[in-house]
Parts: sequence; C-alpha cells; structure tokens
Amino acid sequence: MRLRLLVLQPTRFLGNAVISLQTLAALTRAHDVDLVIDDRYASLIHVALESQCRVVYYPRAKIKSRGVLGQLKTFYRLVRRVRANRYDMIIDLDGTSLTSTIIALIRGRHRIGPGFVKHSRFYDQTIPMDQATQHCFDDFARVAESVNADPIPRQYLMLPELPHQELSPTLTSIPNRQKPLACLHPSASKSYKEWPATQFASLSDALHERGYQVIIIGAGDGERPTIDAILEHTQHPFIDTHNQLDIIQLAWLIQQCHLYVGNDSGPMHLAAITGTKVVGLFGPTELIRWRPLSETTTILARQNLCDPKCQPEACLGNYRCMSAITLDDVLAAINNER
Repeated sequence: MRLRLLVLQPTRFLGNAVISLQTLAALTRAHDVDLVIDDRYASLIHVALESQCRVVYYPRAKIKSRGVLGQLKTFYRLVRRVRANRYDMIIDLDGTSLTSTIIALIRGRHRIGPGFVKHSRFYDQTIPMDQATQHCFDDFARVAESVNADPIPRQYLMLPELPHQELSPTLTSIPNRQKPLACLHPSASKSYKEWPATQFASLSDALHERGYQVIIIGAGDGERPTIDAILEHTQHPFIDTHNQLDIIQLAWLIQQCHLYVGNDSGPMHLAAITGTKVVGLFGPTELIRWRPLSETTTILARQNLCDPKCQPEACLGNYRCMSAITLDDVLAAINNER
C-alpha cells in the first residue's frame, strides 16, 4: 500500500546524507514522501532522487546565525509547514534531539525511528540497532525496511552523470583535457582522521611528476591551514579550490577526475558515489561502520597497529595507524586502480 510519509533526515553531516540516499530512494519509489533535509544538501537530493519527493528545507545555517527568538521563529515556520499535512507515517532517520522534537510536534498516525533516538516516548515504534557492529547504512535501511518489507541493497546509490558545471573564473583551467585530473582532500572533521599534510604534499608532487593535474578541495575556515601547509611543502603547483565549489560543482568536478584520494570525510563518501576511483585513508575510525559501500573505492588502513585500548579521541599510540600509511602505499593503491 502506498503511504503518505514524512521522512526526517536533516543531518548536518554530508557523509550521512550520502549514505542515506539508497534508503531515501527506496522510500520514494514505494511511497509519497515529504523529506526534511538540511538545505545545504537539497541540490544533491534533487539530483540523486531525480526529484521524486517533495523537499522541505531545514535552514540550519540561517537558524544558527540568529538569536534565540529568531531561531524559534524560523523553526516554528518549518514545523507549521509540515503540520499542515496529515501523514500516514513519520519516519525519523536521523535519530537526534532535533528530529525527536519535530516528531513530537507533527501529526502522524504512526511514528517510527531508530533505537538510538533521544526521546523514545515520542515514537510508536523504534527499530533495534547495534551501532558497534553495523554500518551506518543499516541505521537508515533497517528503519525503512520495517516499513517497506523489501530489502534495500547494501551499496551506495550512485549519482548519474552530471551536466557540465560553470565554475568561478579563477578555476577556468579545470578541467585541463590534456592531463588526467587527480583530486585530493587533505582535511576531515577531526584532526585524528587526517593523513599528515606533508604526506599530501609529497603525493601532490608525485602525481604531478606522473602527468596529473592536481586539484585540492576544501571548504570552511578550518581547512585552510591544512591546504596552506601543503602549499608550503610542495615543489609543483596545484589548483586550490578552497571555498569555491557548491556541492553539485564538487560532485561534477570529482566525476571529471581520474582518481580521488582523501581522508575519511563527507567529501570521500560523496566521491564514492560519483563513479571515480577513490582511495580512502582511514585512521582510528571504525571501518565496519564507515567504509564506503562502493565498488570504486579502495581503503588504506593500518588499524592493526592500534593499541586495543585506543579510542578515536584518546589514542595511546600517537595515531600511528594513520601516520603509518606511507606515500608508497598510496601510490601502489593508485597503480592498482588504473
């Protein structure tokens, strides 16, 4: 039976938004869906789901920029918009305090969410989860499968080939069709996830000497120092796109590349759905939970070097699992992907 659904996935993490795409696609194929999503990822949702659902934007940046009263007014407008509809079911994929609050304020015949929701009393049903042993993909898929019954393929939803994107005037040399493109992302949400900047500098030089045009991506003030450190240690030029690409431009640019090398981050998960060959560099992050479910991705990790008592933010071995990945390891992985 086709249902009227409100699906809540206003995650602030690009990686989580990417990982949930296959689940969102399954729900939109089977039901009439209104989807609440962070407005930064709305264009990605439209492209990936081919506009098969009605999108309600969660304006996180706008809310954050306002005072308390302004935040409440903006949030109330969002709630009022979805409260105007009657839903057969409200599905919470994010499982956060934000989505629990929305669940409590919206009318729906049935409210369902993951077992780790913050306020279970607002839900009619929560789906048991074991986040220590399952991929983040399953957090989303298991909730949807309790509604759809049909199993969801355990692989990322790949993006279609994107149309040409106009880039800023400073990036008009991209792509240089006379050279293969290599995209590097040297940053991550946590410093312990980052391969050393000096290693990325050496990789950039090695790829330049192999005939690649190297592109380094990044966004936000926090990623600027890492790119500057690479610039300081490189012998050959690279194209710096920091803060110059929106999410669709970034996805299109990665599709133009011969390869992508980056740390465990949102852009790495985005790269994994573009069809481009990806080499992902993992430190203490749980591979069982965060490895990209994509046939185009190769993972490099040295987690056997970790102390059994290590925690991601409290390493007992100076993050040697990350620093032990060598330039030769990365170049060998690149060679295997050719």
